[in-house]
Amino acid sequence: MVIEFLSFDIPTSEQPAFIAQDAAIWTATLSRQAGFLGKEIWRNAPNPTNLCLVIRWESRAHWHAVPTDVLNATQIAFVAALGKDHPVLTCTDFDVA
Repeated sequence: MVIEFLSFDIPTSEQPAFIAQDAAIWTATLSRQAGFLGKEIWRNAPNPTNLCLVIRWESRAHWHAVPTDVLNATQIAFVAALGKDHPVLTCTDFDVA
């Protein structure tokens, strides 16, 4: 298993919409991809505007096999639903030890 880890700075007032649209758009899309195991959103307790997305994949190959056109179309839909773009602060991955 591999973890895709993304973090965002989202004002607390915007978090309910971000989380709802993420579930409706991103998670729905990713759940149809081979090797997708699940996803969680964590709020950083000392810094509550920091949301961390923990996405579990069966393998790095499965994660990287998601077609670019699917990722691009999903991001466009997500930005349109929110009315603004939220840049990724951190994008990294972890292997299970």
